[in-house]
Amino acid sequence: MEQFFSTFEVAEMCHVSPGSVIRWIHEGKLKAAVTAGGHHRIQDIDLVQFLTSLRMPIPEGLSLLVSQQNLPLKVLIVDDEESIRRMLYWFFQQNFPEAKVDDAPDAFIAGWKAHGLKPDIVITDIVLPGVDGFRLIQILKSFPELGHTRIIAMTGFSKEGTRDNILRLGANDFLEKPFEPKVLKQKVTEQIQILNKAA
Repeated sequence: MEQFFSTFEVAEMCHVSPGSVIRWIHEGKLKAAVTAGGHHRIQDIDLVQFLTSLRMPIPEGLSLLVSQQNLPLKVLIVDDEESIRRMLYWFFQQNFPEAKVDDAPDAFIAGWKAHGLKPDIVITDIVLPGVDGFRLIQILKSFPELGHTRIIAMTGFSKEGTRDNILRLGANDFLEKPFEPKVLKQKVTEQIQILNKAA
């Protein structure tokens, strides 16, 4: 059943002032109906589309609408080897063609891009220049807007305890290099299923 919200309710959900919501409406960014009394009312689906276009967090009560819209999967690949990034990009084109994929060569750029993309899935190497993948996992987990993000960590330098340490820091799965594409597909599919259940 569709819902309509006042500018005040939208402002509370988005943590902005009612004036900001009215400005969005006047600028044509946010669709709104006008009541007989001259008040704005924003439909739930229009609010979700607006927030999604700006990569803003979706309020908990509206998360189901995101899955109903079949919004594309957003993926961030983090690896300092360009060949790995290209291979993973190709992997998603072949297996998840609807996905929106971005990449980063290090943790600094990954953190910056994650703010804008708000990825559903991050696939990151552990051995990175500067800030390593262990620290990156902690950084990503500290962003409130990435609370839904699923992290798959990978490394070619696995040793005893590496997997447990990665999962303890907040990663959701572990992938040892080199890996078979079918193994990665299975792991990505599992994370998508978890995302869909949470929506």
